[in-house]
Amino acid sequence: MKALFLLFAIFLISYQAVPGNAQGPHDDTIACGRGGGSCQPVPCRGLSVEAGTCQGGTMKCCK
Repeated sequence: MKALFLLFAIFLISYQAVPGNAQGPHDDTIACGRGGGSCQPVPCRGLSVEAGTCQGGTMKCCK
């Protein structure tokens, strides 16, 4: 019974190492980072201004 529990634990731990998204970053995300911006899930705050999008249009690029 202990061996079965150990095998189950190893099985669960091994699947946590698998990446969830095998695709690379979106082009707009790369362009935002190269332009000195940062991706934000919320509107730009403070002195930051919106300079585009990130993650395929789901986030804002703030500079």
